[in-house]
Amino acid sequence: MRSARPVLLLLLLLLAGCRPPVGTVYLARGVPFRLCPPEAEADFFATQEVDFTLPGGRRELLLAAVENRGGVLSMVVSTPMGQTLFTVRVQSGAAAVDARVPLPAQLDPRLLPALVQFALWPEPVLRAGLAPGIRLEQDGARRTLLRKDKVVWTVLREGEGPLYRGLTLESPDLGITLRIRALDE
Repeated sequence: MRSARPVLLLLLLLLAGCRPPVGTVYLARGVPFRLCPPEAEADFFATQEVDFTLPGGRRELLLAAVENRGGVLSMVVSTPMGQTLFTVRVQSGAAAVDARVPLPAQLDPRLLPALVQFALWPEPVLRAGLAPGIRLEQDGARRTLLRKDKVVWTVLREGEGPLYRGLTLESPDLGITLRIRALDE
């Protein structure tokens, strides 16, 4: 079975720019996003299957355990075989990463909790974390993040919130799609 580590590294390298200030993550080049306070969303725990489609159509599968409790958003990202790749913990406006495998210096795993927040957190809280020139639109189950009227990310939420049955996140410019399916059902 192929290792998911090279794919994860490619995905995060594509999405990471320079290291941003503490509490800020780049959702794409030139699109900073300030991490939202975890307490702005209800407590939850979810185990998810994340199916990545990368540029060129290559697909990879990862598992993520996500918990938001007591003002802390935590993620454990692993291979389907259970090898932990890294953990991320967001608390008090900052994110701490614990890499269980060697990660390149330019890699920013904090992107994944930022995308979780983009998909799940309340719209007013998200707007507060956006830089000038970045726009958030919401139309029912679809959210779209735009920069200069160009789509940066979209998310389509399936089912009822706060935890949705499925999420599809897409960055047309980066050629990346994440299909997330809840495993807790």
